[in-house]
Amino acid sequence: MAERNPTRVAFVIFSLVAHLIAMAFNTLASIGKPSGVFQQSTEDVTQKYVTAITPARWSLFFWDFTYVWLLCMHIYLLAGLYRRRVYSWMYVSPAVLPYAFHVVLITNIIMNISYLFLFDRELLLASLVMSATMAFTNCLLMFFSCYGVKVYGAWLNKHHSLDLWLLRILVQNGVAMYTTFTSVATLLTLTIVLQFDAKMSSSNSAIISLSFLLAAILIWFVVENILLENHFRFVLSVYPVVILMLAGIVSHESSPGPNDVVSAALLGVACILFLIRITLVVWRHCKHPLYPPDMPVMSPIELVRTQNQVFF
Repeated sequence: MAERNPTRVAFVIFSLVAHLIAMAFNTLASIGKPSGVFQQSTEDVTQKYVTAITPARWSLFFWDFTYVWLLCMHIYLLAGLYRRRVYSWMYVSPAVLPYAFHVVLITNIIMNISYLFLFDRELLLASLVMSATMAFTNCLLMFFSCYGVKVYGAWLNKHHSLDLWLLRILVQNGVAMYTTFTSVATLLTLTIVLQFDAKMSSSNSAIISLSFLLAAILIWFVVENILLENHFRFVLSVYPVVILMLAGIVSHESSPGPNDVVSAALLGVACILFLIRITLVVWRHCKHPLYPPDMPVMSPIELVRTQNQVFF
């Protein structure tokens, strides 16, 4: 008889509820004062602190798109609670996403809501710290999701290939998209803090943030293609977010200046790296698949014994 795991069920349901609450608060934040919760809309605050790299409003739709993507991820995880194999439930064996994934995710959502209130009250430095912490917890989410897929990937590829691809698309790329967006948002908030709190010039504050963004893109390119390629083989959602945000910066309505040239150059670099990334992924998938047909496959129970307790 297959036994359920009430703790995992609670984590999955609570994560979904927390995400829906976060979506509600983000909607209220976009409304502003009429919502009765926030003193002003997020757009109003942004317009008070316009910088040289404030993106055009149209590019921020990706934030809503990311939330919908993550909602699809939660629905997939919820559906997994009702699927079972002969001897166990799918969410129990294999438990691809560990408890730590859900704990960090729920913590991140609390930080997300806290950031909305801090930004609404124009507490810029506190908003920056909260945004940076959110980006860090998102990196942890990427680690946990990619590690779990790496551990159980061979078994999933053999017995449940559709689930493997759904984990890659909905979970890994959804979290990567969210991580990228919060990282870019942190740099935009850093620019605001440097310009309006530290009284740095608009040009210098923008250049500092763009430099950090360039360094982050180059480091990520090395990590995903060389250092941890087996873990991030099918993570492709990072560059579209960067490209969209940079396009929003380049297309903003302010008069062209040095920062626009740097932003345009950075946009070109991101596009080139994205094309290289796609080419490498396709080539490696065809020539060097992660799971060759003759690869030995361990059962989920055997795989559990190879993991550290933190991943259970």
